[in-house]
Amino acid sequence: MPRGRMKHLQLVAARIYHLLTKEAAYGPNLQHLDDFRAAQKLERSID
Repeated sequence: MPRGRMKHLQLVAARIYHLLTKEAAYGPNLQHLDDFRAAQKLERSID
């Protein structure tokens, strides 16, 4: 059964957030904070 558009967007946002977490583990900086906030805002807007 195919997934709906909203479920697909949630999965994409989760993947982005996960990649940002992995990248920040190697070298955290202020740019990562902005990226995290943008990913969280996107995730909240989808829900």
